[in-house]
Amino acid sequence: MKQIKKNCDGYIMIFTLMIVGAAMMVVTYVGHRGSFYLPFSHMIFAREQAKMLALGGVQVAIAQLSQGAKKEAAAPAGGEQKKESSNEERDFLQRILPTLNRWQEFNLVENIDGVDGQIKICLMCEEGKINLNRIIDFKKGVFRGSDQSGWNWKVIIQEICKSIEKTAKGSDLFPTFEKIVKDAKFKFNDATELIVKKEFNHFKDILFYQPPTTKKQDTLYLTDIFTVWSSSDKIEPWLFSDSINGLLGLPRVEVDDIKKRKEQIEGWMKNFKPRANWQQDWKTMLMPVYGKELRTLPKNIDSMLSTTFAPRFFSVLVHGKVGEVTQRMYVILERNKNSQSDTPEYDVAIKKLYWL
Repeated sequence: MKQIKKNCDGYIMIFTLMIVGAAMMVVTYVGHRGSFYLPFSHMIFAREQAKMLALGGVQVAIAQLSQGAKKEAAAPAGGEQKKESSNEERDFLQRILPTLNRWQEFNLVENIDGVDGQIKICLMCEEGKINLNRIIDFKKGVFRGSDQSGWNWKVIIQEICKSIEKTAKGSDLFPTFEKIVKDAKFKFNDATELIVKKEFNHFKDILFYQPPTTKKQDTLYLTDIFTVWSSSDKIEPWLFSDSINGLLGLPRVEVDDIKKRKEQIEGWMKNFKPRANWQQDWKTMLMPVYGKELRTLPKNIDSMLSTTFAPRFFSVLVHGKVGEVTQRMYVILERNKNSQSDTPEYDVAIKKLYWL
């Protein structure tokens, strides 16, 4: 009997230790899980706030594009209407040109704005890029243009591909591009479709433009060269994308140069005309902006430049940041004049949005 009692006492002790050990495991597990809950919940909350700031950044860009020229005193009918239109275009260009392709930063504080965070936007123009769908004759499978008329998009793309190969990795870009043109039966839905070809695979990690933050820009971005959104087969020289500037040998974006550009803008706008003949007007209108003569650009490039200033499609890169959390998006915007308004106003519509 004593032996049986002794064995029972040992069993109870072992069972008790097992219960205590299991309880400690449960407590440790719950504590471990609970220790992650608070920072995780803060991160989720910050992510939602950053998302709201990013969407707010899109609205900032829309506000900048929808703003019309300052309304002046009423002018007589007739020839003054063209003058008003010219002033409106000049005013718009004067507002956006200093910050084009550059970061604009808006710092927010909780006491005033309800949140501590930052909105960064970079406004770009799709009209300053090469529209894939407008340089290709899809029925014939060739580049648009005519050798008889003295220009052809084939010549320009050939030069562009050479410049890309010099600046970035890659080879045989033009033969690949020419085969894409030959095989294309339908319009491109997106410029990023080019990376399915291994020769363009270099761009897989640099699809969307990023303004420099610490040094002068030297990277080429695929959707900063090509687009499917511009309204013309021409390129708007006032609003070249930064990557197109790099390919043409024109000055690229530098960090913190917005102030300098704002000081120069009055001089740049002095000879602005909404319609131009670039063989005659480049020297007076755009040489002060780019510091290069037209003849230094690729041959026949002047035939590809838009002679009428009427940009419609823009894009904006937006970063919304709260704490260490950043939400990024890239948005295509269309700007059209509001014909029902008596004052110069524009309606801006979101055409496409990418979460990055």
